[in-house]
Amino acid sequence: MAIYSDFGGLINLGNIIKSYNLRRVLVVTGGKSFQSSGAKVILSEFLKGYHVTYFSDFEINPRLIDAQRGVKLAIENTTELIISIGGGSVLDMGKLIKALYSNPDEAVNLAKGDKKVTDPNIPLIAIPTTAGSGSESTHFAVVYVDGEKYSLADKCLLPTDIILDGNLTLSSSRYQKACNVLDALSQSIESAWAVKSTTQSQILSFAALKLCIENLLDFVNEKDNFIAAQGMIMAANLAGQAINITKTTAAHAWSYGITKNHGIPHGHAVWLTLPKIFALCDNSCPENVVDPRGHEHLLGVMNRLKGALNISSHMEIEEYFTKLLSSINVKSDMKNELKISPKDRAFLSKQINMQRMSNNPISFDQTHVEMIFQLSE
Repeated sequence: MAIYSDFGGLINLGNIIKSYNLRRVLVVTGGKSFQSSGAKVILSEFLKGYHVTYFSDFEINPRLIDAQRGVKLAIENTTELIISIGGGSVLDMGKLIKALYSNPDEAVNLAKGDKKVTDPNIPLIAIPTTAGSGSESTHFAVVYVDGEKYSLADKCLLPTDIILDGNLTLSSSRYQKACNVLDALSQSIESAWAVKSTTQSQILSFAALKLCIENLLDFVNEKDNFIAAQGMIMAANLAGQAINITKTTAAHAWSYGITKNHGIPHGHAVWLTLPKIFALCDNSCPENVVDPRGHEHLLGVMNRLKGALNISSHMEIEEYFTKLLSSINVKSDMKNELKISPKDRAFLSKQINMQRMSNNPISFDQTHVEMIFQLSE
C-alpha cells in the first residue's frame, strides 16, 4: 500500500495509473462531490486514451444490489483497474466491486461472510474526498443486505494506492465537515480503548487523535483553511489504519440503528452516545471490564485519552464534549435537542451491532443503557 499525502496531491494520479500499464478503468464516484471537489476535471485529463467506465448509481449506505450492478458493469467492461474517489460509501463500493468480481453469483454469501473472497488481482486506487471515514486504509467494506448491515472483509480489499489531498475536502458543507471529523475523532477514541487494540494500533489512534484536536475546529469553521484540511484528511487516514487493526466499539454499535431509523448521518449519530460511553469507561468498575488486560489497563488508556483531550478530571468530561460539539454546531442531546421520544430512544437502545459491542472494553447493565439513552431522567 502506497500513500501519497499532499495538498493538491491528486496530481500524482497520472503517474500512478501509468505505472500499472493497464487500459480498462472503472471509476467509482459519488454524486455532486465528484464535480464540486474539482476531481472530475483532473481525472478526465489523466484518463484520456483509456477505456473508462463510470459508476455512481448507488445509495450513501451501499446496498448489495447496488454493488451487484457495479460488478456487472465492471465485468462487462473487462475492468483492469478500479479508482474510487469520494466519501466512505464510495470507497466501500470500490472494495465491494473488487470483492464480488471473481464470484458475482455468490454475492450474498460473500457479503455475509459465508464464503471467502477470491482476489481478482485488480489494483484499487482510493482517493477520499472527505476527512472522516478512513475507509481508504481498511480491508473491510460496509454493505446492507435486505436492510441488515454486514462488514465484508478480506486483506485483498486494502487499496493498493491512496491519495490524501485535503483540497478535495474543501467543497463540503460545514455540517458535512462536522460529521466527517466526528467520525475520525470517534474512531481515534474507540480504537484506543477497543478490546482488540494493540501497541501499534494505539500509536496510530493517538497520532490520529492529536491531529484531530489540532485541526478539526479550523477545518469545520473556516471556509478554505488548507493546512487544517490536509491535517484532517491525514488524521482520518491514521484513524482508519487504527480501526483496520481494532475495529470499532459501542458508540458505533448503536450508531447504525440511529442512522437507519432517524436519518442522522453516521459521524453525527456516533456522538449521540459516545460522550456518555466515554464517561462510563472512565468511571468503570473492575467487574464491568471485559478486556482481558483488566481494569488497570483500561484506566491507563482513559488517562491517556483525557490527557490528549486536555480533560483534567472525570467531572469535566461532559462539559468538554458539550462545548466541543457546540463549537461545530452539532446537537447530541437525544432528549432535549433532537426531541427523540422516550419510546424511540428505548427502541434505539436495543438496536445493537453485537460484533461491535463485543469489542467494547466494558459491559453495560440496564442502568447504564438508561443513562446513555436518557431513559431514567
